[in-house]
Amino acid sequence: MRVLSLVVALILGMLAQAAMAQEAQQAKAGGLTVAVVDVGYILQNHPTMKADIEAIETQMKNADAEMTRKRDAILKQMDQLREKYVEGTPEYEQEEKRIAELDTQFRLEVVRMRKEFDKAQSKVLYGVYNDIKKLVDYVSKQMGIQMVVRVAGTREEIDPDKPDNVQMLMGQNVLYYDGRVDLTDWVLNALKANVAQKSGAAANR
Repeated sequence: MRVLSLVVALILGMLAQAAMAQEAQQAKAGGLTVAVVDVGYILQNHPTMKADIEAIETQMKNADAEMTRKRDAILKQMDQLREKYVEGTPEYEQEEKRIAELDTQFRLEVVRMRKEFDKAQSKVLYGVYNDIKKLVDYVSKQMGIQMVVRVAGTREEIDPDKPDNVQMLMGQNVLYYDGRVDLTDWVLNALKANVAQKSGAAANR
């Protein structure tokens, strides 16, 4: 099974290199200097990003459940305080202060937790962006491309009855481009090949 995974990864890598070489020859022959990439389409079809984000969201849900239990415990202590002590007495004030400190610590913990999850999500997105950027840099140098423009919604059919679709269409900077300058499929296939290669290497350790 490990050998099969490695073979598949190698084949995908060879196919990606062959496709890039063919596109490079076409680009040089046509004197192309500008290309486009549909980053949104790549993100939607990325081989690992969705699973990574979902894993973080699952951790967030579990943490939220734990925070809810802690909050309920603090509220319960407040109810018990009113039942056990008379308001205004030293005992009441001392216990109220202790519960207030617990509540402050709880709120700080919630803020810290949110920041950690936000950072985790940002780290995943930043890593994906860097992977895309490196591949775009590489293929652009191989093909003699001087500039790559980001496009959006090029693979989706625009529904005029949906305002969001129309806004996306109106915000599109690129009105036309030759299909030969679209690097989207090459970048996506290269990402998948890299993931398969890493999985095959990990399986053979």
